[in-house]
Amino acid sequence: MSTSPATTAAASECRSDIFDQLSQCERLLTAKELAGMLAISPKTIYSYVERNMIPYYRIEANIRFRARDIANWLRDHGCSRLEVLEQARPATNRVSPSAWR
Repeated sequence: MSTSPATTAAASECRSDIFDQLSQCERLLTAKELAGMLAISPKTIYSYVERNMIPYYRIEANIRFRARDIANWLRDHGCSRLEVLEQARPATNRVSPSAWR
Protein backbone atom coordinates (compact mmCIF):
# COMPACT_ATOMS: atom_id res chain seq x y z
CA MET A 1 0.00 0.00 0.00
CA SER A 2 1.14 3.51 -0.71
CA THR A 3 0.62 6.55 1.41
CA SER A 4 -1.47 9.43 0.19
CA PRO A 5 0.39 12.38 -1.40
CA ALA A 6 -1.11 14.81 1.11
CA THR A 7 0.33 12.86 4.04
CA THR A 8 3.76 12.67 2.42
CA ALA A 9 3.81 16.40 1.65
CA ALA A 10 2.72 17.34 5.16
CA ALA A 11 5.32 15.05 6.72
CA SER A 12 8.11 16.58 4.64
CA GLU A 13 7.03 20.10 5.60
CA CYS A 14 7.17 19.21 9.29
CA ARG A 15 10.69 17.83 8.96
CA SER A 16 12.15 20.94 7.33
CA ASP A 17 13.49 23.66 9.57
CA ILE A 18 11.80 27.07 9.40
CA PHE A 19 15.17 28.77 9.00
CA ASP A 20 15.95 26.51 6.02
CA GLN A 21 12.58 27.33 4.47
CA LEU A 22 13.12 31.05 4.92
CA SER A 23 16.69 30.98 3.60
CA GLN A 24 15.56 29.22 0.41
CA CYS A 25 12.75 31.69 -0.24
CA GLU A 26 13.75 34.35 -2.78
CA ARG A 27 10.51 36.31 -3.03
CA LEU A 28 8.38 38.44 -0.75
CA LEU A 29 5.84 36.49 1.30
CA THR A 30 2.20 37.30 1.96
CA ALA A 31 0.80 37.19 5.48
CA LYS A 32 -1.03 33.98 4.62
CA GLU A 33 2.18 32.30 3.35
CA LEU A 34 4.17 33.44 6.37
CA ALA A 35 1.44 32.34 8.76
CA GLY A 36 1.49 28.89 7.19
CA MET A 37 5.26 28.64 7.62
CA LEU A 38 5.10 29.76 11.26
CA ALA A 39 1.97 27.70 12.06
CA ILE A 40 0.02 30.71 13.29
CA SER A 41 -2.99 32.53 11.86
CA PRO A 42 -2.75 35.36 9.31
CA LYS A 43 -4.73 37.45 11.81
CA THR A 44 -1.83 37.10 14.26
CA ILE A 45 0.63 38.20 11.57
CA TYR A 46 -1.47 41.31 10.85
CA SER A 47 -1.65 42.00 14.58
CA TYR A 48 2.15 41.94 14.72
CA VAL A 49 2.26 44.36 11.79
CA GLU A 50 -0.18 46.78 13.46
CA ARG A 51 2.00 46.80 16.58
CA ASN A 52 5.27 47.06 14.58
CA MET A 53 6.48 43.82 16.14
CA ILE A 54 7.59 42.15 12.89
CA PRO A 55 9.59 43.49 9.92
CA TYR A 56 7.38 44.10 6.88
CA TYR A 57 7.05 46.09 3.67
CA ARG A 58 3.96 48.02 2.67
CA ILE A 59 3.34 48.18 -1.08
CA GLU A 60 0.29 50.38 -1.54
CA ALA A 61 -2.35 48.55 0.54
CA ASN A 62 -0.45 45.25 0.53
CA ILE A 63 1.78 43.90 3.30
CA ARG A 64 4.73 41.69 2.35
CA PHE A 65 7.56 40.05 4.28
CA ARG A 66 11.13 39.34 3.21
CA ALA A 67 12.12 35.85 4.32
CA ARG A 68 15.63 36.85 5.41
CA ASP A 69 14.22 39.61 7.65
CA ILE A 70 11.79 37.17 9.23
CA ALA A 71 14.55 34.62 9.89
CA ASN A 72 16.63 37.29 11.66
CA TRP A 73 13.56 38.47 13.59
CA LEU A 74 12.87 34.92 14.77
CA ARG A 75 16.48 34.49 15.91
CA ASP A 76 16.39 37.80 17.79
CA HIS A 77 13.01 37.18 19.44
CA GLY A 78 13.12 33.46 20.02
CA CYS A 79 14.07 31.92 23.31
CA SER A 80 15.84 28.67 23.85
CA ARG A 81 14.38 25.81 25.87
CA LEU A 82 17.01 26.48 28.53
CA GLU A 83 15.79 30.07 28.98
CA VAL A 84 12.22 28.86 29.41
CA LEU A 85 13.31 26.31 32.02
CA GLU A 86 15.31 28.93 33.92
CA GLN A 87 12.32 31.26 34.02
CA ALA A 88 10.08 28.47 35.32
CA ARG A 89 12.53 27.46 38.07
CA PRO A 90 11.63 28.75 41.55
CA ALA A 91 13.78 31.56 42.88
CA THR A 92 16.74 30.35 44.94
CA ASN A 93 16.92 33.41 47.19
CA ARG A 94 13.59 32.84 48.91
CA VAL A 95 13.59 32.85 52.69
CA SER A 96 12.82 29.48 54.22
CA PRO A 97 10.06 29.22 56.89
CA SER A 98 12.69 28.30 59.53
CA ALA A 99 14.31 31.72 59.06
CA TRP A 100 11.07 33.50 60.02
CA ARG A 101 11.64 32.92 63.76
